[in-house]
Amino acid sequence: MQTTSDAATKSEKTVAESKKTRTRPQTFAQTIKLANNMVAGIRDNIQTLSPKGVNDATIQTINTLIEQAKIIETDQEILKGKLKEKTLELDNKVAELKDVLSKTRLMIKAVIRQKSWIAFGISATK
Repeated sequence: MQTTSDAATKSEKTVAESKKTRTRPQTFAQTIKLANNMVAGIRDNIQTLSPKGVNDATIQTINTLIEQAKIIETDQEILKGKLKEKTLELDNKVAELKDVLSKTRLMIKAVIRQKSWIAFGISATK
């Protein structure tokens, strides 16, 4: 049984653990959006940021990285599609192999004595 002080302690811990100080992008699209927003902000405040080293070169670097990331992400999506195709192809071949093994196992059991089944990788049970 839980006492009132235990319940209060647990609720305090839950509240303290769920606090986040900063939200970070979780997905590729969110990261790209954040980068584009940052570029827009830099452009709007370029004169204030220039003395600190944030300038047109920084904007160009960010834009270049965004484009490179988009290209890589597109390549990744193509590879994911190919992987799904190959996985399906493999699953079909394995199913075909299992079917042939099952039929062959039945033929072996019908023709070969039970004591010799082990040589075919078949356990000696009926």
